[in-house]
Amino acid sequence: MIDILLTNDDGYQAIGFYPLLKELSKKFNVVAVVPDSKMSWKGKSITYNKDIIVEKKQLEEFEVYAVSGTPADCVQIGLYDLLSTRPKFVVSGINIGSNAGHGRVLSSGTAGAGMEAAIDGVKALASSLDISFEKDDEIDYFDRNFYHIYENSAKITAKLVEIILSQPLNDDVDLVSVNIPFEATLETPVQTTSIAREKYGQLFHGDGKTFKYSSQTASKEGFPSGTDIHALNNDEISITPISLDLTSEKSKQELNTLIQKSW
Repeated sequence: MIDILLTNDDGYQAIGFYPLLKELSKKFNVVAVVPDSKMSWKGKSITYNKDIIVEKKQLEEFEVYAVSGTPADCVQIGLYDLLSTRPKFVVSGINIGSNAGHGRVLSSGTAGAGMEAAIDGVKALASSLDISFEKDDEIDYFDRNFYHIYENSAKITAKLVEIILSQPLNDDVDLVSVNIPFEATLETPVQTTSIAREKYGQLFHGDGKTFKYSSQTASKEGFPSGTDIHALNNDEISITPISLDLTSEKSKQELNTLIQKSW
């Protein structure tokens, strides 16, 4: 019985992936199906115009499936082609950088993998580590000196997975988004939150013909209490239950009345 399909959007060699694979494998049967390279900002995109190559790779003591596709591709191929049985759960992460706020959640390959799993009937958890790259651009957060940070994040994520799997999520929860402060430990406070409405601003800069991605870090100030960004600002672990029902029930009847009246 396969407990967990594990993936991410930073690639199987990313510094945050092995600690999570190792931690989850202590209590669960885990199969890793993961991009062979960095796939950030891919959202839930699916590859349709080229072949996808899957190769087995050795990652320390673990064998993983490395996929030349998006995180959502990994989930699709994992669920339908590679796994012998349906997993109980899909875990995506640990993403290097937070995915708090609706702009990030809807753009994130980490969250996108979880959404793909949910569409295919498997609930998921997407875990992201908040790294403030703008604090000091001379610090290499991928250096082995920071490895304990990723280990702590893996322990937090694994504990949350264990808690969630001990009692089934409600039917209206498809994906759980977890955002972890940079120096969080198992003693860090946890808050259940909603997704903040935020914009990430201008993403591309160019000369009118050629444009290049160059995003500035958006301000994290001024977000309401109870939101994921507010929790991170207060050094709290943010846990957000997400439903893929995109319908605005609040306005559906009002819109129907307007349309029927004016049609």
